[in-house]
Amino acid sequence: MFKRLPLSAHTSYAELMERLRLGRIGEYPPGSSFVSKTVKGRLYWYVQMPTGGASSRKQVYVGPDSEELRETIARHGEHRADLDDRRRLVAAIIASGAPRPDRTSGEIIQALASAGAFRLRALLVGTVAFQTYAAHLDVCLPVTSLATLDLDVAQDFGVASNLDDTLDRPLLDILRDLDPRFAPVSYAFDASRTTSYSLGERYRLDVLTTNRGAPRDKPSYLPSLKSDAAPLPYMDFLIRDPVQTAVLHGGGVLVNAPAPARYAVHKLIVSRQRKVNPEKGLKDRLQAGQLIQVLAQDDPFALRDAYAEARDRGETWRKLLDEAVSLLPAEARAVLAS
Repeated sequence: MFKRLPLSAHTSYAELMERLRLGRIGEYPPGSSFVSKTVKGRLYWYVQMPTGGASSRKQVYVGPDSEELRETIARHGEHRADLDDRRRLVAAIIASGAPRPDRTSGEIIQALASAGAFRLRALLVGTVAFQTYAAHLDVCLPVTSLATLDLDVAQDFGVASNLDDTLDRPLLDILRDLDPRFAPVSYAFDASRTTSYSLGERYRLDVLTTNRGAPRDKPSYLPSLKSDAAPLPYMDFLIRDPVQTAVLHGGGVLVNAPAPARYAVHKLIVSRQRKVNPEKGLKDRLQAGQLIQVLAQDDPFALRDAYAEARDRGETWRKLLDEAVSLLPAEARAVLAS
């Protein structure tokens, strides 16, 4: 049975998220205005910023239209420079039992956020994303499922190809501002391409994307992130309909993460592809099992829908899911069988 974080953590997290959302909208310079565009039948919001006179203006992508985003835009004037207050909120949430990322991960995520990666709809998709679910779902998470020495960032290939906005500079330059020892890692099947960046054996950042039916030995270039990315199967399922969460570093960092139900089901699938690394498969199932227990109580419909969608995607998906579910604790198996 899982344990809840105290009510004070839930209240502090809600306030932190509100301040982070207002902060993202409120950081644009005086004279900025918000405009909407319809692209392929869907509405998107941009901020139009003055860059050097009435005839020189720059449009920056904000996000797809939603009621929440419209409300945040309407309140953008309420933003204040409240970093110290946000730091206190983050400290209170951590003191209540929510995990914080390691320092290297936190600094990289903050740098990516400042550069606009999450505004450009990039997501955290690995263990650091899982860490954010503690405060997001108001639960304590097992320490054994939180350890990591890497960071996984993903972006849908279609999103990356169609956004008319990009990072101001390449991803490697952003990382080297933090530590000049960051080096590109040659892609396994094409030494001229880079989908990962590392600090020797100490740390690694992997950039991932959706597969699009292409062979895995051919990386995809994501123009919005100015980086190659490794295309992975099942990634389109994982990153569809993401949620916003906060990384508990500094004054908090607003990020995108997979919907918890999709994360849980995806972890079940990939756990059966860890034949050469069974320890990672065990960690995958541990994370999935924890989320399944929480969602069974908090959002059973989302869990049921994600599980059903994955099973409907074909025999291979069903086989991997059946194998993984058979290895889960009895409580988690019962939830998915109901």
